[in-house]
Order: sequence, then structure tokens, then C-alpha cells
Amino acid sequence: MLIRLNGRDIEVPEGTVLGDAIKGEPYLEGTQIALTRPASSIQRGTPEFEVNTPRGSFVIRIDDSEHGRRFRELVPQLTEVNIRWKSSKVIAYGSFPTDLEVSRDRHDYSRYDCFFTLGGFDNRSTYIMISRIDQSGVYGVDGNGGKFGKVTRGRFLLDSLHEGDPILGIRPVVLELSETDAFLTTDMSTVLEDGMAVDTYVAVDLDRAAPIGCEQFLVVAGDGRLKITDRTETYSANSQRMDVTLVPENATVREAGDVTVRNSGSGTGRIYFYRDRRQLSPNHSHVGKVTNGQEIVRMVHKGSEVTVRPNPSRIMSIGLTQAEAGKFLAAAGVVQKRTGLADGDAIVAEQEPELTMEIKPGSEVETFGIHRDKVVLWEADDIGSPTTSHYVRKMTGLDHKPIGTLKVFFTFEDMPMITFVGNPSEASVLLPEKSFSEEGSFRGQLAVTNMSRPNRGSIGIRLEGSEEFGPTGEEAYGTNVAGRIVSELGLMMKDIKDGDIVYIKESRKAGAAVPAPVVHDAPEAPADDPAAEGGEKAERSKKKGGRPRAKRPKQE
Repeated sequence: MLIRLNGRDIEVPEGTVLGDAIKGEPYLEGTQIALTRPASSIQRGTPEFEVNTPRGSFVIRIDDSEHGRRFRELVPQLTEVNIRWKSSKVIAYGSFPTDLEVSRDRHDYSRYDCFFTLGGFDNRSTYIMISRIDQSGVYGVDGNGGKFGKVTRGRFLLDSLHEGDPILGIRPVVLELSETDAFLTTDMSTVLEDGMAVDTYVAVDLDRAAPIGCEQFLVVAGDGRLKITDRTETYSANSQRMDVTLVPENATVREAGDVTVRNSGSGTGRIYFYRDRRQLSPNHSHVGKVTNGQEIVRMVHKGSEVTVRPNPSRIMSIGLTQAEAGKFLAAAGVVQKRTGLADGDAIVAEQEPELTMEIKPGSEVETFGIHRDKVVLWEADDIGSPTTSHYVRKMTGLDHKPIGTLKVFFTFEDMPMITFVGNPSEASVLLPEKSFSEEGSFRGQLAVTNMSRPNRGSIGIRLEGSEEFGPTGEEAYGTNVAGRIVSELGLMMKDIKDGDIVYIKESRKAGAAVPAPVVHDAPEAPADDPAAEGGEKAERSKKKGGRPRAKRPKQE
């Protein structure tokens, strides 16, 4: 039997189950699959058909009569049938043969009624009539005068039709398929039917006009699995990563199948999959179009997960070795330019451009390498200080890439701590969380100054233990502990000075996941806050790594 699998027609044996049919297809276990029965079965149940003509389309609503059932059967034969004549009373499409019985009875017809008629009372010359006025007449067909439906939409078009205009196509109008026509499942034992369409994933062609919004999409859908956290009559959405800073890009009218990212206001960062048309909004960046799996988008329930395949995939080489990055970038169709430490086993700490949609096919991508000992390993305390740990991830860029960056704010030789640039505006909602214990702050402890102190948002690492002060030089009530550094601090501190960049990576137990952050509405930046200045360039810098460009450390 023939099925349509992710847009391709394939032959499978009778009785094939879903799990066997989708082997080798893009699919992650537990995500939703859409099964749609063939158009022929859907056609039997729909009451409306769209008639496409050279002047536009109109819709006929079919009744449940014998003539309505006959019209459904005739649909495949009506393509290319022309308007034979047009008068003040009727528009006549035909002719074509049928087995309708002849009748000479008179019947009443209302404006826009659709009915069969026999030319010369001969069923070998059958016509479809559309009544243009209320009238009474003898048209040769019995059974309520051959009536089978009524034009309900596109009536204005009838006046512009001309003799000779053909029917270009007739298709069932399916606004919402019933559960008998289409359904979602994760049951691999489901037996497939002949003509059934199967969609295992949602494919999205990304739009290069919105590089920042696309990167948000790619970060959220990074592992190919996307959870639907919101659903309305208009869209399905994902709200898992909304504590982000974006900029307006590429505002368009939102059509069915469009994918957008909210770039400002309440819900910034939310990803929308549209099922219906909505007007242009400057708060939404158009990031792509669904090219496969729209039925999944249409039916998916809140709380379900779907497999997503973006085109192009994310180009992120940070965290790989220079050699691995070269192979990865070559596979993505771009050329690697090694900078910094160029050895094959050096770790890529920065990539330029970093945004996937700014990397054009065949272009050059710079990968900045460092010795692996220069990557500081941080063990987060997500249990004691979940909001503070999230703040560190956001400030360093670890919320969207494997290796983040910290810009040194203040240090000098024999100083008992080192501090890094934070963001006072972001930290204005950083409530006190876990602080250091009565035994004091230990060497390697990482903490952030909370909202209770003037230097809120500062990030610090303790280089010597202290009973009184934490990693940022604050007392316990002003200090939120976010974990500890588990790598050798001596290597990090060698020749370091103000303005340098320190590269940081999370040290996480196998299988451990980063918990969802506590999301607060970000307050407006004060007028004198540097983060409030710089326009789009500053916002893009935040998105790329949560810090401005600074001096890279010398490589040995």
C-alpha cells in the first residue's frame, strides 16, 4: 500500500505498523506523530468544497442529499469543465454524462443554489447550474430539482466569471479535521492505512532576516526536542527560555505555518507556531516557516513534545577542539579560520560570527583557540541558589553556549579575591539566596552580590578563605553563593589583569540537567546604566555572551 511519509510517497506492506514505517526518519522517542487519513476519506465527510477558477475561488456548501453525495463522486471529473453559458438567471458548467433520471417537474430555486440540470432532457449532457436569482423552472432533474448545495463564500466572484472559464480544481475545505480524519500518537504499534500521511517531525526553514531571533529558536530547539507549553486557537508556543534580551527584527503579517519569536514586552523569547493568520506586530520577529509537520503544529496539545528539525542547523563550534571544529564547520559548508592557539587539540573558546544566520554558506568562520587548562570549571549550586546560578549563566553566556566568558573587573597581586563585571539592572531582582556558612567563605567559592547592596550583580571568586567576607567582598547578607570553581585557580590567575577575559565552563555530573530558571520581568535600565546605551549593537553583544569585547588572555 502507498503512504505519504514526511512529504514522500513510499510503498509499505499491508498491515505495516507505525514503528516499522518510520525507521530512519527524523524522530525522537516520546514526541508526537501526526497521522492523517487520505483526502478521499476526508472528502466524504467535509460539507464544503472550494472551486478554483481563473478569476478566483468560491465555496459551495454541499447538503446531505443523494445529489450531494453524487457531487462528491463527480469532483475528480469536473476539473477543466468550462462555463458553457451565462445568463441573468444561471451560470452553467458542463457538460458531462451521468445516470440521472429525467423529470419534467417544475421546482423553485433560490439565489446561489447549486443544482444539476439535463440539456435537452438528456443525461448524457448534464450541467451544474448556479442560480443567480430566485426563480422557478423545469431543468430536467427530479429529487428536489437536482439541488445539491449553495455558494456560501466568494459570491462576489460570480459576476466576474465569463463563458469559457474553466474549473481549475475543486478541493475539500478542511478547517479542522476531526479525530477520525487526523490524530496524534506516540504508539508505535498503530497500524497504518492505505493513503495515510505520516509526519514525524516539524521542519522549519529559518529566515536570515532575523539572525538574533533565529538563534533563540536554535538554542531552545538545540537537542531537536521542543515542548509545547502554551496553546490557543491561533498558535502553539514554547515559553521555556524567556529571560533573554532580544531586538526587533523582520516584522511581517503572521500567516499559518509561520514561526515567530517575541522580541519585546511580556513573554520576550517565547516561540510561536501559527495555525491561523494574524496581523503584523513589531513585537514579533518572523524567524521561519514550517515546511513539514504543520498537522503536528495544528493538533499538538499543551504539555506535549515534538521533534523539530531547523534548516539550517545551529553552527556552534565553541567547546570543540580546533580539529573537531574544522570537521564540523566543513560539514556545515563553511571554512574555518583558526586564531589564538591553533593546535588541533586546543579548545575553541570563541567563534566569529557566533550567530548561525550571519554565517553564509561558503564563508569563513573564525575559531579562537585556548589551552584546555585555561577553561575554568564551575560547579553550580542550583539547589541552594537557583536564581543566582541562572544569573551567572546569563552573564557568561553559558545559557546558550558550552563555554562562557567573564570580564575581569578588579584584581591585583596577593588580592584575596577576584571580581568580574556583572549587570546591576539584571541583578535588581536578585533576592538573597544561600550565603556562605558560619565557617566563612572558602577558596574557590563563586558568588554574586545580591540586590541588598550597592554593587549588586558583581561576580566574584574567593582566592583565600575568609570568615567575614564572601567572594565579592560583601558580608554574608549581601552574598549569594552560586557554587564553586573546581579547576586549578593558579592557572586562571597567572598574569591576569583588569579587563582580561576568563573562559568558564560548567562541570556537571553525567545526566544532570540545568533546572528551569525563576523568570522575573526585567526592569528598565536606569538612564545612567551603561547597559541602557548602545542600541542594537549593545543588545547583540549581550545576546552573544553577556559581555562587551575585552582583552583575550595571552596563549602559551
